[in-house]
Amino acid sequence: MNIKIKLVVVLILFVSQSMLHAQDLDSIKAEIKMLKEYTQRINELEKYIDQIESDSSYTDLQQVKPAQSDTLGDQILVIPKEDIREPNPVITGSDLVKDDFKGSWPMFGSDFRMKIGGYLKADLLYDVDGTTDKTQFLMSTIPVKGTPEYEDDGYINFMARETRFNIDVRRTSGKVPLRLFIEGDFWSAGNQLRLRHAYVVAGDFIVGQTWTTLSFLESMVYMIDFAAGDALFGGRTTLVRYQKKLNENWKVAAGIENLDFLGIENPEMVAGKSTLQLPLLAFRADYSWKTGLLIMGASAAQLHWDGGADGPDASALQYDFVVGGRQYIGKSDYFAWNLSYGKGSGENIMAFAGSNANAVIDVDGKLETLPAYALLLGYMHDWGDKFSSNLSYAYGWLETPESRDPLALKQGGILHVNLIYRPFKYFSCGIEYMHGDQQATNGAIGRANRWQTMVKFEY
Repeated sequence: MNIKIKLVVVLILFVSQSMLHAQDLDSIKAEIKMLKEYTQRINELEKYIDQIESDSSYTDLQQVKPAQSDTLGDQILVIPKEDIREPNPVITGSDLVKDDFKGSWPMFGSDFRMKIGGYLKADLLYDVDGTTDKTQFLMSTIPVKGTPEYEDDGYINFMARETRFNIDVRRTSGKVPLRLFIEGDFWSAGNQLRLRHAYVVAGDFIVGQTWTTLSFLESMVYMIDFAAGDALFGGRTTLVRYQKKLNENWKVAAGIENLDFLGIENPEMVAGKSTLQLPLLAFRADYSWKTGLLIMGASAAQLHWDGGADGPDASALQYDFVVGGRQYIGKSDYFAWNLSYGKGSGENIMAFAGSNANAVIDVDGKLETLPAYALLLGYMHDWGDKFSSNLSYAYGWLETPESRDPLALKQGGILHVNLIYRPFKYFSCGIEYMHGDQQATNGAIGRANRWQTMVKFEY
């Protein structure tokens, strides 16, 4: 502590002056007595400092970053990392330089710093109605009437596969700020290691695999279920993105991205396959103010059917519009929301990923793109210093032709509500209730309920 060093310096100076100006034995004894009194006071101050440093409330206060100010003198919103499901946001430029990078240490012999982070998360869930995914609660996994799984019994499942770790390396002292971030978890089949993020930041540019430009994570509340926001638009992909903070209120981003889900349904068994010929183009703008955040974005891409030697070639335009945000209400609550509309882009909505929800190719070789909508609403309330609750509702729907698979997901909704207990900054546990509904293309309905508990240790 700096205050300890200052006290030691004062003590040394005091002793020096005392010895230089001592005239006789009596004055030396008097000064020794004063020295003992100063020493006792220093010891008392050191105990007081140690007590302050060990106080968790003081530690938490140190880690809260002060809000910045705009030209009008109002405070600009700074979202705490605890309020975002992904605690490692993709930051560039001035945001990267200003970040305090707590928990890092110097890489000796270079101007880089490094941090190892992540968390261990163990879950126990009870599925009441036998959904077909034992790890996450998805609309598409709710059995509908007429399917073999519709009358299945409930089950329990223990897992720790969401556990993840990451390596974060940064240089913020040079002309161009640099960052290397790699993160993995064990969500693959058989608890195999899976790559989540692997990207490099150079100034205002991002290259590698991370969240898409239109993944508005700030528009989500915290959920224990790994599926989180079924109606969230986006996901992770490989990209090149330019992300720039224009001023204290505005931030913009533009990206060239890989389109991972090319799902085109082929009910007529037309020869060929869906392929990617051009990357997806995306643009995003964030506007923040004292208590809130508004995010707007759009993207465009090409859907292509390669008929090969025997089938037709066809292409169609895919486009999306997404808007979302967050509004804080007092010190203990906030409201979050996300709304998206697109055509030919249903698989960019997490609920429809992997379900051939982008388009249908007909017998004449024409692509019919499917309009898709999604709505995500969330609310968070703090019950005190250690307890909080989150409420989330996600709804998504497609406009589908009659030729689509009759049991394919057409629309559905998922409700989450939880109670989180966080006795320490690095440890939390909680319980969550989920209810979901699914309607298939043929009108069949399915409903399901699930309970999930978790214990989480962050580092």
